[in-house]
Amino acid sequence: MRHEPFMSRGGPERVVLFHDFSEALGGASHLVQVLIGQLRARDIPVTFFAGDSGANFRRRDVEFVALGGKALLDRSRLGALTLGLYNRSVHASARDWIRRNDTPGTVYHVHGWSKILTPAVFAALRPVAGRVILHGHDYFNCCPNGGFFNYAAERDCALVPLSGACLRSQCDKSSYAQKLWRSGREGLRRGLQGGVAGASRLLLIHPGQADNFAIGQWPRAKLFPVRNPVTPPCAERVCAERNRGVLFIGRISVEKGADLAARAARIAGLPIVFVGEGSEVDRIRALNPAAVFVGRQDRSGLARMLSRARVAVMPSRWSEPFGLVALEAIGSGVPAIVSDRALVAGEIARAGFGLAIDTADAAAFASAMARLHADDGQVAAMSLAGHAGYRDLCNSEESWADEILAHYHGVIRAGGRAAGRAPAATHREDI
Repeated sequence: MRHEPFMSRGGPERVVLFHDFSEALGGASHLVQVLIGQLRARDIPVTFFAGDSGANFRRRDVEFVALGGKALLDRSRLGALTLGLYNRSVHASARDWIRRNDTPGTVYHVHGWSKILTPAVFAALRPVAGRVILHGHDYFNCCPNGGFFNYAAERDCALVPLSGACLRSQCDKSSYAQKLWRSGREGLRRGLQGGVAGASRLLLIHPGQADNFAIGQWPRAKLFPVRNPVTPPCAERVCAERNRGVLFIGRISVEKGADLAARAARIAGLPIVFVGEGSEVDRIRALNPAAVFVGRQDRSGLARMLSRARVAVMPSRWSEPFGLVALEAIGSGVPAIVSDRALVAGEIARAGFGLAIDTADAAAFASAMARLHADDGQVAAMSLAGHAGYRDLCNSEESWADEILAHYHGVIRAGGRAAGRAPAATHREDI
């Protein structure tokens, strides 16, 4: 369906998107591609700054600026420590584009900067800070390690970022030296951006994120929830009650709890399939030699995996701010067992779409898997409820883009008032 151009309704003249990666490598980078498509379907001009080389970016209907950088993990240690702190070429490219092209109707939307773009992007954006929107795909816009999570202790963290207690805490997944480096980078971001919250607003992917950002000194008036879009890989309901086996989808890493899923499935005596890649594959094989690994899958491959599954699991150790993989499974008709730390966990359990448990408790996790495998009726009820009602917990791609566009409009209206211009007429309230 083609939408009426948003420009005619007082919307942006152009949207400039910033993200580390130009292809859909994960949740945030996938959503950037979705947003580009939705904006172009509405005839809104888009400029996309990507930190990488853009080798796999195929769209020809956007102005694409590939900055040619590498992810921190792909750099030498010295390169990561220096260019990972401040990438001068990113600053120069963004600054020069803004000087040449900025207008009062241009909106700047930063999705992710911590892997390639670095805080340098905020130095370039500071002159247009009133029209900058940040997206809270993670917590890097206030928390040094991006998660409000103590990886060493495997528990959530409620310390004020960059406070004395925070700086003394070894919460990083690597080392205390890495923690101090990340803290320095967050301090630099704040300095370059003009404060903790030196942007017009920050979009949250779940309302529950607001408490952490408030701890991080973001004014609640600048925090706006816009739930992520979910498109189930399987359009028709998976009759999960006829299936057998557990499915893990996502990065195979410690924070995602891949080892917790492997151990619980082994205890329960159930087959488990891992979809994804990551650094923990060898360790997971050792924990559960019967586990099957199929690597990263495209949408059709993911649909095949879900069509054979009885239950999906999302056992993340940290408080997942959204839980896309769980909701994609639920929307396909596959019940989910999720960590009770996930922000969406209580909503899933109350709606009858799955179970929310302490997945770090191996016995409890295994017991939950076994119960669902033994109860066709409960699995069928969860499958039917999830397939019919998952949209209560998320947006469609179209409604997600509509909400974001309303925020673009609100930023432009606010900018117009600040400059003494009459705001453009619109059919909806300023957000």
